[in-house]
Amino acid sequence: MRKILMIGIMLLLSLSSQAQEENYISLYLLNFTRHIEWPEETREGNFVIEVLGHVSVYERLKELAEGKKAGSQPIEVRNYMSASNVGKPHIMFVGHWQSRQMQEVLQKIEGHCTLLVTEQEGMIDKGSAINFIVREGKIQYEFNKDNALNRGLVVSSRLWQMGISQN
Repeated sequence: MRKILMIGIMLLLSLSSQAQEENYISLYLLNFTRHIEWPEETREGNFVIEVLGHVSVYERLKELAEGKKAGSQPIEVRNYMSASNVGKPHIMFVGHWQSRQMQEVLQKIEGHCTLLVTEQEGMIDKGSAINFIVREGKIQYEFNKDNALNRGLVVSSRLWQMGISQN
């Protein structure tokens, strides 16, 4: 009985930690809209954030973005399970389990001013501008400034100062 109770407590702590991680990722994604400037031609219509996989991040992000704007653009959040559905978002978040679709995502957003955000070790070297990592129990992000600049994005120095530079 004691063993079952311990397993139950550990499971609850794990679920709580995972929910906290999803909340942080969602908050970061929204805050990135304040620290990045997209080209003028992308400032019409809705500001689109697409989430590949990671349904819980999508649900939390959708809830947080309700009624919010990025500049003057209403924020629209979309979720897909397949890279074949990816459009031309302002921000593209590729969940951990969907990292195997990274090559197809890169092809889909080629030539577009999309901030590519991931959460898998090594994705920063495969084209991601921002990659979430867990270090010493804390969620942080690493960034590759060149990957953002190559997509026509202007990033505030404050955003870079808060992350871990990879170039």
